Amino acid sequence: MSVRSCMMLLSLATAGCYGGSHVAGDTDGSGETGGAESGGESGTAEGGDTDGDGPQGEPADRCDASKIGPPLLRRLTQTEFDATVRVVFPPIAGTFEGVSVGADTTSALGFRNDAGSLLVGEQTAAEILSTAEDVGDAVTDPAVFASVLPCSNEAPDEGCARTFAEEYGARLFRRPLSAEEVDRYVELHGSVSSDSDFSTGIKWMLVSMFQSPHVVYRSELGEDAGDGTRALRGWELATALAYDYAGQPPSDALRASGEQGALADPQARVEQARMLLASDAGREGVHRFFEDWIDYPEVALKTRPDTPEFDGVRGALVQETRRFIETVILEDEGDVASLLLADYTSLDPELAAYYGWGSGSAEGEIVPRPEDWGVGLLAQGSILAANAQIDASSPTQRGLLVYERLLCNERPPVPEDIPAIEAPQPGVSTTRQRYEESHMANAGCRSCHAFFDPIGFAFEHFGPEGRYRPDEGGLLIDASGNIPLGVLEEEVAFEGLTDLGETLASLPEVTDCVSGLTAAYVFGGAGGQSCLAEDARTSLAEGEIGMVEFIAQLAAAPHFSTRRP
Repeated sequence: MSVRSCMMLLSLATAGCYGGSHVAGDTDGSGETGGAESGGESGTAEGGDTDGDGPQGEPADRCDASKIGPPLLRRLTQTEFDATVRVVFPPIAGTFEGVSVGADTTSALGFRNDAGSLLVGEQTAAEILSTAEDVGDAVTDPAVFASVLPCSNEAPDEGCARTFAEEYGARLFRRPLSAEEVDRYVELHGSVSSDSDFSTGIKWMLVSMFQSPHVVYRSELGEDAGDGTRALRGWELATALAYDYAGQPPSDALRASGEQGALADPQARVEQARMLLASDAGREGVHRFFEDWIDYPEVALKTRPDTPEFDGVRGALVQETRRFIETVILEDEGDVASLLLADYTSLDPELAAYYGWGSGSAEGEIVPRPEDWGVGLLAQGSILAANAQIDASSPTQRGLLVYERLLCNERPPVPEDIPAIEAPQPGVSTTRQRYEESHMANAGCRSCHAFFDPIGFAFEHFGPEGRYRPDEGGLLIDASGNIPLGVLEEEVAFEGLTDLGETLASLPEVTDCVSGLTAAYVFGGAGGQSCLAEDARTSLAEGEIGMVEFIAQLAAAPHFSTRRP
C-alpha cells in the first residue's frame, strides 16, 4: 500500500474524531454536515445550557453578570489554515498557492467561524490530506528545505528528524509535543525514509502532523480547576488570543508567555489583544467580522441590467465600504453610533462619476456626503445595492437587514406559497405602493412583513443600484417608516434613511445586538450563547470605549479563560 493510501485511511479514520461531539451525520451524501441556513432554527449548541447556570438565549440578551460557556473544539477556518501554514513556514509564504479545505459553512448567525458549523466529513478530510501534501511538497522543495530545516543540509539523520518534529510540531500543535508524540513521528519518518530519502520522510511526517486533530482544531477544553469549572491552559490561552485577534497561530513568544502563566491575568490578555489588533493581521480580522456581519461584499455578485455602468463599479463599492469601516472603526476608534452616524464616505474618481458628486482620489479620499444621501453604514452603496432586487429596490431585504443584523431578530420561516409582487411599473406605482398592496394588505403576508417592511421603507430614496433618487419614475417617494411594537417595546417612527440611522444609534437594543454578535463571533459560539462579556458590553453601550477596544476587552471576560463542564 502506498504512503498516500495509508494517509488517506488515517484521514478517513479520524474524520469522526475531527468532528468531536458536533458531528451530526451525513445530510447530503457528501460526508459533510452543515449548519442551519440563515434565518432557520439554530437548535441548541452542543454543551448548551440545561440548568440555567450558563449562557442561554440570544446574542442581544443582557444579564446582570457575565456567564461562562462550555468547552469547545474549534476547527480552523480556511483563512486560519492558510495563515497557519504561512506563519509556521515563512520560507514558503511568498510562493505557496494557499490551502483548500472547502468553503466554510455559514452559521445561523451568519458567521463562517462558528464551532458548531465547522465540521469535518469525508470530503473535508480528503481536502485536508491534499492540502497537507501540497504543504509537504513546498516545505521539502530543495530551494527552501535547508532554510526550513538547516540540519537537513549538514546531518540529515534521526536527530534532525527529531528536531523537525519538536520545533515544527510545537508550532503546528500550538503546544509542546509529548515524548511519545515525538517518538511516533520520528518512527514514521524512519519507516518512510528507509524506502526513499530523508526529505520524503519529512514530507510524510508533516502530512501526518497536518491531519492531526491537534492541528485541525483549536482546543478550548481546559483542565479541572477544582471549583467545578475548567481553566484553559496557558497554551490554550495563547492560541485563543492569536487566532481570535489575528487569525493566525501564536508566536513562540506568545506561547511561552502562556506556558509561563502570564496570560492568567485578564489585563495581560487585554494588552496582548490590543497589540494583536494593531497588527496588519489583526486589522484584517476586524474587517472579516464586518464582512460576515453585514455581508457588504455580496454586492460584487450582483447585476443591474438597467444600469450598465454598475458592473464596472461593483469592486469599487466594496472598497468604499471597507475604507469607510477602516476610518470609522480602526482609525477613529468609533463605536456603534459612530458607525451609524458618520456623515462621510470614501470616494475614488470611479465612484464619484457613478454617484454624480465629488471627485475623490485614487486612494479613496474621505469626503462629506451630500445632505440627501443619508449617513453612516446603511447609506453605503454596497449595502443598498446588495439588498435589493435586480430591477427594483426591496423594502423587505433592506428591512430584514436592520431587523436581523442590528436588532437581532430571527427571520421567520418563508411560507411555501409566496404571492408574486407586481412587476415594476415606472410612472404607474412606486415600490412602496406595490409592497403595501402585496404584503401589507394580505393578512397572511402582513403577519410577518409588518415587522420589517416598514423599516425598509426608509431606504426608498435609493434605487437598486445604490444611488439616491429624488423620485421614482416621476412619482413622489414616501420614505416614512417605523419600527413596530413587537420589535421594540414601543413603536418608533422615522422619516428617511438619515432619521432611521439616528433612531437606531439612539436605541440601546442596537448596541446590545451588535455587541452580542461581536462576542459570539470572537468566541466562535453558536446561537444560544449570550451574556459572555457583560462588563465590556456595558462600557460600549455607555460610550466609554469604541468597537476595537470592546473586542480587546473580550479577552478579560471570564469565558475567555474558564469553561463550565
